[in-house]
Amino acid sequence: MNMLKKLFGKSLAYKLSALMTLVVVLTLSIVIGLYIYLEKDFALSSERYQFSFINREFEELISYTAGTDHSIQPGHIIEKLGENASINYITLYDTDGKPVLSSVSGPQQPMSTERLQQLEGLSYNSSITVLSKKSLNYIAPIKLRVSCRKCHANGNIIGFLKISASHSSIYFHTYDMAKKLGFIFLSSLLIFALISIFITEFIVVKPLKEFVALIHKAELNNFLPRTMQPREDEIGEIEENFNQMLSRITNLMATSVEKERELVFVKEELKYKELLEARSEQIEKVNNELEDSVRELSMLYNFGQYIITTVDMNELLRIITTAIVDTLNYKECAILFKEDNLLRIVSAWGFEDNAKLIGIEFGLEEGISGTVASTGKPLLINDTSKESRYLHYKGQIHKEGSFLSVPLKFKNTVIGVLNVSNETPGSLTKKDIDFLTAISAQIAVVIENARLYEQTKELSITDDLTGLFNRRHMRVVLDKEWERSNRYHQPLSLLMIDLDLFKGYNDRFGHLKGDEALAILSQIIRMNIRGIDVPIRYGGEEFLIILPDTSSSGAVATAEKLRRAIAEAFTENSTPMLTISIGTVSYPEQVFDTIHEFLYASDIALYEAKRRGRNTTVKYDGKSMQENNP
Repeated sequence: MNMLKKLFGKSLAYKLSALMTLVVVLTLSIVIGLYIYLEKDFALSSERYQFSFINREFEELISYTAGTDHSIQPGHIIEKLGENASINYITLYDTDGKPVLSSVSGPQQPMSTERLQQLEGLSYNSSITVLSKKSLNYIAPIKLRVSCRKCHANGNIIGFLKISASHSSIYFHTYDMAKKLGFIFLSSLLIFALISIFITEFIVVKPLKEFVALIHKAELNNFLPRTMQPREDEIGEIEENFNQMLSRITNLMATSVEKERELVFVKEELKYKELLEARSEQIEKVNNELEDSVRELSMLYNFGQYIITTVDMNELLRIITTAIVDTLNYKECAILFKEDNLLRIVSAWGFEDNAKLIGIEFGLEEGISGTVASTGKPLLINDTSKESRYLHYKGQIHKEGSFLSVPLKFKNTVIGVLNVSNETPGSLTKKDIDFLTAISAQIAVVIENARLYEQTKELSITDDLTGLFNRRHMRVVLDKEWERSNRYHQPLSLLMIDLDLFKGYNDRFGHLKGDEALAILSQIIRMNIRGIDVPIRYGGEEFLIILPDTSSSGAVATAEKLRRAIAEAFTENSTPMLTISIGTVSYPEQVFDTIHEFLYASDIALYEAKRRGRNTTVKYDGKSMQENNP
């Protein structure tokens, strides 16, 4: 195997071809070797038979020779036989083993005693064959014939005949056939090698290379490609099993994304729940402290019960100011909130024009309210006409009287100011200071509770009206899907949706019908998207749908499906009462450096849909669209 690696490198086709060629070489070598061995044995047997035939013919010729002097006839026969191409020479020996006649000139060696004894002990028609490195020697006795008894009356053997043939003459046909077979062998070997390389390359190696390329894609977390050419062999079975494995991995990843999203949702709920519990504990502690005071001051208790009927900030402020004026018999009441370095009037009651005061701002240490906010101590003005620091709410109030400003503190921090006034100078006393100071503590707690409620409501991940995820939750999900798309190189698409001419629909049918339409639209969206898609109320009548693992074609198909479903749902008398425009954008088909650019591109596509006449879907196509929608 090491030799194959050195010769053929890493090519599987060449290795398999070389291995099969080696097997063929060994097989053909064995067959050719066996053939040559059998051919040589056959040639040797044929030569022996020919020599025995020559010996019998020689005996017959000698037996039928006339006269008593046979020296001429055997010599002539031997000479003629010696001219045979397959025979080297023929030698005739007497009964003592001495050479008498030979087809070649020169002295011949006599036979050894052992050889004579072997020849004399042979049966009828037997001979001795001696195979040396270069020749085959056939030696047979010449038996006594009837015509020979005149001269050889005392024995059965009248002499010995030795016939010698070289290997080249014996195996001539064998060597010739071996050359032909060798040529055929080499030609067949070359053709087989080329065919085996071709077959191995296109039947085995090429499919394996494609399969390895698919494996490399899977290593890069790209589990969507599949082998598309079905095969019925072992490679096809491997590819089918691998496709099934990729399908399972894809399903597991989709399930993992869904579980991860659910986990994020649960974690956020737990976080807000813990925050609410912590704040509730704080509120409970303050309420327990206030309950002791409420027991002593029934009016303070009744007031407290009155103002904690709501946690909505605007409604709460209205209740506080009206209760102070109507229940506690003050002429005017105003509440100012501290925001950064300013005080701003957020609620007023009892004035000639309450709305006119809302929004008036004071700097810290500016006027009576600013002084109270900066010092954190209440300040009573018995007669406003004699107090230069009294600013008459920036000139909006021209009446004179008594004025009291009390800080609203939460955990020793001034969060605002509570102001009350009467038309009669000196009508407010220290008792009012103590009472309003006690009330202000409870008011501050209730206000902070309302603020906490608003913050909690703002942090909630679902929209109250539509039941869809809100914009805050959108950032959490979109950040995660953007990160996952970049990490795993998966497509990510957005649908930005806007109701066409929704203001006109509200003006025509009323806001309640408008809210009902938004709720119905939300239901249609949920019914026409996948479980892993994330529908979001982006704001007002705008909606955003996050489509993980969705290409641009899939995004456009989903958008068109939604657009038709909504137009059909809001059609009356064959006329669509409400339609939507949709802008789609897909990543990484369009390249964006940041998630903000990605989201902004969906807005650009939506504006282009509006520009094209509404009730349509537009796919973001880059710079040209940005130039059309600056």
